[in-house]
Amino acid sequence: MISQNFKEFLIVGAVLTLVLLPARLLFVEFVDSSTLGSLGVISTISILIVVLIKKQRLGRFGKMFERQMFRLTRGKKRIFVATVMSISLAYFGFSLFAIEQGNTLHLQEKELVKAQLAEQYEIDFSNIESVSQALEPTQVVSGMPNYFAAIFYNFKDIAITQAIINDYSNGMIQHFHTVFFVEGLEVIGIFIFSAIVFGKQKEGVFIWKKYQKLWFQFYL
Repeated sequence: MISQNFKEFLIVGAVLTLVLLPARLLFVEFVDSSTLGSLGVISTISILIVVLIKKQRLGRFGKMFERQMFRLTRGKKRIFVATVMSISLAYFGFSLFAIEQGNTLHLQEKELVKAQLAEQYEIDFSNIESVSQALEPTQVVSGMPNYFAAIFYNFKDIAITQAIINDYSNGMIQHFHTVFFVEGLEVIGIFIFSAIVFGKQKEGVFIWKKYQKLWFQFYL
């Protein structure tokens, strides 16, 4: 049986997606083709939604949104949500930085490694099937510890690897990681703004009710 709280969570998430995603797509299509360019517009819309909810202009949806944000910005849930968002943002930011370094600072070495791989394994980097056939799952898994260790002692290898993988995906990794990074910034912004706006309101109501209770106990 699905709880009422989870239903509200799904409804709020779906409505925000249906509002913000088309807004982003329209902005990128007709105004600015860069994903980063839409950051201010989407953040403005998100803040406007919160303000309208604060002024009780969005009816039942506004009350559901307020309840969900209050639950997510209090107690252990707040720590969990903040941790997940921070890790996600750090990962996508690191990936984008590594790709950028691989394509600029270490570009010559990246192209040299690509040429060596193409010659040794007969890989055509313009052909996805050719690259896929050259990848052996067992070698990929066994190489993961060295990959993560290189983050701390040999970042150049990480940058070159990330840039080559991005080339293999025809730039799709960089594109989607940019989208996810921007989305993460927006979510954190909404999270913090909602925590401040709704948190003060709820805390004020809680203090007032607690004061009323103490007042009745003292005088009655």
